[in-house]
Amino acid sequence: MPFSFGHPWFLLGGLSIAVPIYLHLYYRKKPVPKDFPSLRLIRLSVEAIIRRMKLRNLLILALRILILTLLTLAFAKPFLGSLFGTTAPSGAPAAFVVILDNSLSMGASHQGISLFNSAKAKALEVLDKMGPYDKAAVILLNDPGTMLFSQLTWDKSELKEAVRNVPLSAAGTNIFGALNPALKLLAPVKNFKRSIYLITDMTNSSWKPFLTTYDLSAIDKSLDLVLIPIGEGIPPNVAVTELGIESPLVLKDRPTPMWATIANYSIRPQKTRLSVFIEDDKKHDISIDLQPNDKKRVTFSCEFKSEGVAHVRAALPTDSLSQDDTRHLAVKVMAPQKVLIIKPPPDREGNITKEDLFLRFALNPLNRSQGATFNVESRYVDETVSLELTRYSAIFLVNQRDLPEPFVNNLTSFVLGGGNLIIFCGSRVDPEWYNANLIDKLGGKYLLPARVFKRVGNAVSKSVAYQLTDLDTGHPAFKIFGTDGNGDPGKAQVYEFFQVKPDSSALVLARLSHGLPGILEEKRGQGRVLFVAFTADTAWTNWPLKPTFLPFIHQSIIGMLKKQGLNSDSILPGTPVSILLQEEGLKKVELTPPHGPAQELPIRKEGEGLIHFSTVLTDQPGFYKLSIERSSGIQTEAFTVNPPPEESDLDRMEIRKVPRFIAIKHTPGGTQTLGDKVALVREGSEMGISLLWILLIAAFLETLVANLSTEVGKKGFS
Repeated sequence: MPFSFGHPWFLLGGLSIAVPIYLHLYYRKKPVPKDFPSLRLIRLSVEAIIRRMKLRNLLILALRILILTLLTLAFAKPFLGSLFGTTAPSGAPAAFVVILDNSLSMGASHQGISLFNSAKAKALEVLDKMGPYDKAAVILLNDPGTMLFSQLTWDKSELKEAVRNVPLSAAGTNIFGALNPALKLLAPVKNFKRSIYLITDMTNSSWKPFLTTYDLSAIDKSLDLVLIPIGEGIPPNVAVTELGIESPLVLKDRPTPMWATIANYSIRPQKTRLSVFIEDDKKHDISIDLQPNDKKRVTFSCEFKSEGVAHVRAALPTDSLSQDDTRHLAVKVMAPQKVLIIKPPPDREGNITKEDLFLRFALNPLNRSQGATFNVESRYVDETVSLELTRYSAIFLVNQRDLPEPFVNNLTSFVLGGGNLIIFCGSRVDPEWYNANLIDKLGGKYLLPARVFKRVGNAVSKSVAYQLTDLDTGHPAFKIFGTDGNGDPGKAQVYEFFQVKPDSSALVLARLSHGLPGILEEKRGQGRVLFVAFTADTAWTNWPLKPTFLPFIHQSIIGMLKKQGLNSDSILPGTPVSILLQEEGLKKVELTPPHGPAQELPIRKEGEGLIHFSTVLTDQPGFYKLSIERSSGIQTEAFTVNPPPEESDLDRMEIRKVPRFIAIKHTPGGTQTLGDKVALVREGSEMGISLLWILLIAAFLETLVANLSTEVGKKGFS
């Protein structure tokens, strides 16, 4: 460790070591030749005495130089500083940042001691050492990192009060998100002793990814990085790390397969019980045996008795980290979905077309009215005058030549309000009418996700066949085909289709083998429009005869339904949530958190009759309910917040594997407190008293050796 000095100008006294060197050289006597009897023993005795005198003289010289050096260093007030030292002079004020870990893993208790409470106590000890001219700030280590102070402050009481009021977070650990702003706060500070104190439980799950992506050696060497580890050993912990649902669509009064993953982060086997609740009604109580460091997936089934959004909760008995013993899931429960197919009118000879036949079979193969996922109605467009389109989850337009203007207006309102529209082309489609009436005339409320141009191919001769390529297997419509064994839509053949130009915000879900878009989707308001550039029957393609056609139709509608309103999938704590709604009839939107009263959310107009609202009030884990009040009634949406599963792994990294940091460990029964160790890192250890003791010992030895030298000289020549 390098030295620093309280009075460095006294080091000039080190020049005084030249005095004993000069005296030693000046008084050194040259041997004088004398005539002795040529007795060999006398000559040898004299030579031995001279050698001993030279050795003692050199020792006396070294001791005198040491005495003067120690005297100079003592007056210069030396300090044994920290590992990297600082460019600030000794006695300079300190500027430091305390990074306090309040992530989920800090909620663990070990041997009855709360890690988080221990961490807060140590943060207060660090702040207690703050002098009148020091300044500091506090940053939290939970993801994404929270600055409690935007700049360094001299107010010690305010800093300590902020630490006392820090809540435990349900979020993960983000070391970079806290360290980076701490470095920025200290970068412009000059002539201060700068330090960062990181108080954390050292979990592997947070340190390993940080150390693999961040080079600590690149940090300014004049900063002291101090690591204060919390907790000893690894507390045993069992957690619910996942909770999910197998069915893409949950229907009322239908058995719904579900699953949960239970993890044992312990070196010993664990026995536990998983309780599953729908709202507050317990549905399952499952015994689970877990091996050390083992995970087990548990499956079960639930029935939901009412439509709407249901709260499912999977819970374990409380252990060392209670915050991860429960996991939440919001489930949208629906009645069988109504689907309307607008089929093309009879041909000129009055023959009824059957272009909707394959769609009806795909949606409801057995044409059941009870127990089916989709209840299908197939009508001509002139039969829809008295229909309320909002009764349907999805509407299919099959090979329509044109549509009455009132129906187009109703269809537009249906889509913008959250309905789903699927369009199949065919020989009756007139591109000019489609572009003029479904795009241009409607302006910003357009329906088509692409402009329609000429027909490509020849379905009569079938001389050329095209295949579906570049499938977007990340989209719900094609996701099922991303797994081997579930079929390949690319094996179907398309003989004729319409060339289209997608809108800028449209997604191309599949292309035809020469690169032109074949299937597209675009979000319109709260709803979605899916466009297929060929027919729904076998006039232009053989896809309806392939086994992949049915799952494509099902997954397309299910994917649209799941994307309506809020996504009910779980989010991480602190993640913003937003949604677009139609302005018509909207009065207010209220958010009810897991604990506490409902809060009205601010609303921002987006134009075109749409409004947007968002919230960042998602810190608590649990079930959140949104009440959207309209003049026509109240719409309910919901989502859940769950902690990151990696926080449940309390395995700790060895301190020696963390470079650049000075580790301050707690020593039970030790004489030094954390505050003493912080002062040692900040100021170093004053060496003046120790040097004076060494100086006294050196002076005593010098006197002893000098007197011994004289006595030896006298005896030698007597």
